[in-house]
This record gives sequence, C-alpha cells and structure tokens, in this order.
Amino acid sequence: MSTQFVPSLLVPEVYFSVKNETGFTVNLIEKMAAEGFYRSFEIGDVDDQQERRKILALKESYDFQLTQWFTFLIDKNNLDVSSIDRKLRVESVRQIKDAIHLAAECGATNIAFVPGQDPGEDRRQEAIEGFYESLCEICAEATTYQMNVLVEHLDRYAHKKRLIGPIKETVPLLSDVAETYQNIGLAFDTAHAALNGEDVCQAMEMAKAQIHQIHFSNAVLDQTSALYGDNHMPIGKPGFLTVEKISDILRKADELSLQAENGLRVAVEVRGKDQEAVHANEKTTRAILEQALNLVASR
Repeated sequence: MSTQFVPSLLVPEVYFSVKNETGFTVNLIEKMAAEGFYRSFEIGDVDDQQERRKILALKESYDFQLTQWFTFLIDKNNLDVSSIDRKLRVESVRQIKDAIHLAAECGATNIAFVPGQDPGEDRRQEAIEGFYESLCEICAEATTYQMNVLVEHLDRYAHKKRLIGPIKETVPLLSDVAETYQNIGLAFDTAHAALNGEDVCQAMEMAKAQIHQIHFSNAVLDQTSALYGDNHMPIGKPGFLTVEKISDILRKADELSLQAENGLRVAVEVRGKDQEAVHANEKTTRAILEQALNLVASR
C-alpha cells in the first residue's frame, strides 16, 4: 500500500514573527484551508476561547487534520516532562493534561511536544523511566479526547542536547508506551536525525511503526561552522537538506508505506523572521514542498 502525503503548514514556525498575535492563526487557517493545498495545520498555544471555537468550526467545515504543539507552553513555563526532578515532572504533566482540554476545543486530533534536557549518561536511564511514566499519563488523558500523543526526537549532543534523542533509543521507549497506549507516536524531524549522526532514511526505516508525520528541517552539520546546529534555517546549502533530498525522503516514506492508512503529514520547517513580509516564507516553503512532491509523483 502506497503512502498518501498530506501537506501540512507548521504555523508557529513558518509565521514565527507573528505567531502570538491574537486572531492571526485562525484567520490564516481560514485563508489557507479555502485555498486547498494544505490539508493539515500545526498550531501553537491558542489562549483565546473564541479563537479556539473558530478553529474548530473551520476544521469541521474543511475537514483538515489539526496538531497542537505544546513545545511553546513547555518553553514559556520552564516545564520538563522527562526531568529527574519528580516534582517538576509531575507539574509539567499536570499542565500538559490541562492544555489537552484546550486543544480539544480547537478540534486537535494530535498533540505534540519535546522531551527535556539530557541529564548525562549517569542519570539518563532514570530520566527515560520518568519520561515513560509521563507519556503513559498523558496518553491516558489524551485517549478520553481520541487524540494521538506525538513526541519529537531532538539531538542529544549537537545543539539542543535533549534526552530523546537517537532513534535507536526513541523507538524502544515509544514501543514500551504503545504496549498499553496505542495513541503514542513519533513526530520525525530530518534535522534532528542528521544532527544525531544518523542516516535519515535508515532512521525512518527503524522508526517506521511509530512515525506519524515528518518535518523537513535543514541544518548545517559542519561542527566548525558558526551555523552548526538546529536553527530552522532555509532549505538548501550550506545545510544538508535540498529539494532533491526531500524528494528522496518522500520516496523512502512511500517505500515504507508510512501511515498508508491515514496519510502521512509532511511539512517544511523554516522559521519566518520577517515581520514586514510575513507571507514570503510560506510561499517559499510551499513551493519547495510542491516541487519535492512533484518530483516523487513524476518518477
């Protein structure tokens, strides 16, 4: 069975400079949903209840997929769902569970977030066990709303230095959670895999049972470069990710039949910093995704 690709717009990154403006997200989704290219939207915090209700109405009208990222909540409130500090971990889980209710008001069918910092080799296993407990509790809460819980793996040694991490360690953790909670999954990121020293396509093959979506994110891998790391940079040189590489990854996803039954959400992740021309980044990232999808379709 082949993979159906679902173009997704990562709103708070592509429109990073204006992501916190009240009403911006819902107005953007209304415009983009009507255009029809994107059939999935990924959003950050939506504090205004009226805006949440409007997003829900749009979702019901246009039948797109919706993912809410809690990464911004985690950063804002200094949360850590994998902390070796049990008090912090418990409070982090509590706030995420509270936020699930707000995500449901938007109509989100997926919530997603990142792990905390890697505590080092001596306490890493302790942190992984704590993260497992957190994920189980969050998955249990999300089940009541028929939501999937997605974890994004980050780099451990290069830049962000987070617990999860290398795919070979991420897969067993999510598999353990899945023994009880089927609504756990992986938000796969190309830059994080590359910065962990992994071959992106091999990492995808290893995690094929867990991958729910892919972010095409670029990075400079040369450790001597001032641009080294996970900076959500534009696609192309001096980074490793090009349009041709994206198309190769899409072909691998199709070969692996990733999310063949549900459709595989795919998004280009480039941080938009220009407040004067806020839509320019979206136009560029859309063109890149369209070109890569067309290259796959033509072969």
